[in-house]
Amino acid sequence: MLVTKFQAFLAYGIPQNNMKRMFLLLKAAYNVGGQIVSADVIQTSILGCRMSRPAQWLRLLLSSKTKFKAGDDRQAYGIGRPEPLLHFALSAGSHSDPAVRIYTPKRVFQELEAAKEDYIRATFGVRKDHKILLPKTVDSFAKDSGLCHAGIMEMVQQSLPDSHKKSIKKCQQVKNRKNIEWVPHNFAFRYLILKELVK
Repeated sequence: MLVTKFQAFLAYGIPQNNMKRMFLLLKAAYNVGGQIVSADVIQTSILGCRMSRPAQWLRLLLSSKTKFKAGDDRQAYGIGRPEPLLHFALSAGSHSDPAVRIYTPKRVFQELEAAKEDYIRATFGVRKDHKILLPKTVDSFAKDSGLCHAGIMEMVQQSLPDSHKKSIKKCQQVKNRKNIEWVPHNFAFRYLILKELVK
């Protein structure tokens, strides 16, 4: 997926407008065994992972185009049950996207779990009024995983070092209001590549 999107940027340049960049990523495609497969089709129809788009109307506009029609040969490539952890593995070049990593077949689930924990640690924040700040990517993962508010809090707490766990407990002591604020997705261009991959 990263290769397809990266090659689109190399071939056409990086559009300055987020909307134009999203359309460019939808245009990038390969011919695989006679089938035209775009990065968006791989992400949404084969992997079953819906990611943030620059505008809600764009998501609605494109969602019908990325589903396979009955009898489409590409349906055979789709995974049976979407894996919510993929939210922490897919990067479309947005500032809010997770870091680019390499996954191995033997350890893919452990590596996806590590990617989730690293992403939460890197993006977690607490405001002065004891609200926990988390990106919409974590919200999407929670919805796809069926996590309730308490489940989200537990997952975040397990992902953080001990020094931050105290701040979570303080936030949980404040009653009668939601203590998570979902930070909107930042679509500004950026690919974050792990140090280990650059060596």
